[in-house]
Amino acid sequence: MSKSQSKWHSGRIIEASLYLIEGAAAFGLLSGAAVVAAVGKFLLGGMLGVLGLGVLARMSRRTRTKASPRRKTET
Repeated sequence: MSKSQSKWHSGRIIEASLYLIEGAAAFGLLSGAAVVAAVGKFLLGGMLGVLGLGVLARMSRRTRTKASPRRKTET
């Protein structure tokens, strides 16, 4: 990580957490499978959140516009 990126507060937090994970894995306190499972859960949560926001945006757009009345065709 470059010096300009580490000046940011969020960059420092991310870098510190990665060092902690790396140190725990080096001592054998944390396995690679546990890290992969945690990252997978965060990714799944993010994807589900985006999907939920998309559904919410679609529903809110649908209620704002008036639906055109459907005409029944007589046969």
